[in-house]
Amino acid sequence: MGAAHATVTLEDIGGRTRMTIQSVFESEEQMNQMMEMGMEEGMKEAAGQIDSLLAEPARA
Repeated sequence: MGAAHATVTLEDIGGRTRMTIQSVFESEEQMNQMMEMGMEEGMKEAAGQIDSLLAEPARA
């Protein structure tokens, strides 16, 4: 299927943090295959899990 590359950027926006994820694929066909395999839903689920973890009080 080939390799994909992802870059995650965290940005301070006035006391909050914006996370941006950019995925780069070798071809449009590879991207379409990943989308058909559920990548979009998986990324949404993973982002939701990250949000939940970050919403919890910090543990000392």
